[in-house]
This record gives sequence, C-alpha cells and structure tokens, in this order.
Amino acid sequence: MSEPSTSRSLLRLSGFVVLPMAAAVALVSMLSGGLTDGALVRFANAMLTAFTLVSFVLLLTLVVYGDARKRPVAPLLGMCLSVAFGAGLTVFFLSQGELLMEDNGSVRAQALSNIVRFGTTMLGLAMAAVVVFGTLFSSLMGGPKRTIIFEEE
Repeated sequence: MSEPSTSRSLLRLSGFVVLPMAAAVALVSMLSGGLTDGALVRFANAMLTAFTLVSFVLLLTLVVYGDARKRPVAPLLGMCLSVAFGAGLTVFFLSQGELLMEDNGSVRAQALSNIVRFGTTMLGLAMAAVVVFGTLFSSLMGGPKRTIIFEEE
C-alpha cells in the first residue's frame, strides 16, 4: 500500500472537522423548519467560545502531562498559542460590529454571555455523567452476591 500524500491527509482531516458541524447545522435546520435570524450567530459564538475554553483546559492537562514526562515547559508554548489564537479570534469577530453580537451592548458582555452558556452546558453534561455513572455503579453493586467456591484438592 502506498502512503497517502500530505495534501490528501489534510483534506481528510479538514473533512472530519467540518462534517460534524455541517451535519449539526443541517439537522437543526431540518428539525426547526429553517434557520432563524440568530441561529448561525449563536452557533459561531458557541464554537469560538468552546474552542477557547477547551484550549485552556487542554493547556492545563498538557502542563500536568509535561511535568510527568520531566519536561514541564514542552507543551506550554503550543497550547498558549492555541489559547491566544482562540481568544484573538473571539475578540476579532466580536469587534466586527453586529457580526457575532447577540443583542449585547459590548464585546465583554457578549463574551461573558458565551462563557455562561458554555458553563451551564458543561454543568448539565457533568450532572448527566454523574447520574449515568451512579446508575451503572448501583446496578453493578446491587446484584446478588456471587461467591467463588474453591474446591479442595
């Protein structure tokens, strides 16, 4: 088998990144009977905010990983650039006038609104995970006791 070229690999990777987002927008469009005026704006805000906050969380986890590998500064530069890139994109797009503003008066108010929405979504997902793992644990531990009978030789 021949190895795929770099441009083909990048094309496939970008397809894997764009396809889920496009599928989500298409699904919302089909289920709601069309896109409302602010749907794409909210989607873009959510994507920018999620990118920035997840980059920050990955920065923290990579610092711990780098520390465990005895190279604590190795991932720091890349993830700091990623956080700065996400924050810069967010501020750039929010400062373009009404492009990504959702009836908020300033960039700071819009950024805070995005962070609060993201936080409530993550809190809901965390609570759902606790319920799922609690149910799993109780179903595993609530069953009948199983004993292992050792036969004597």
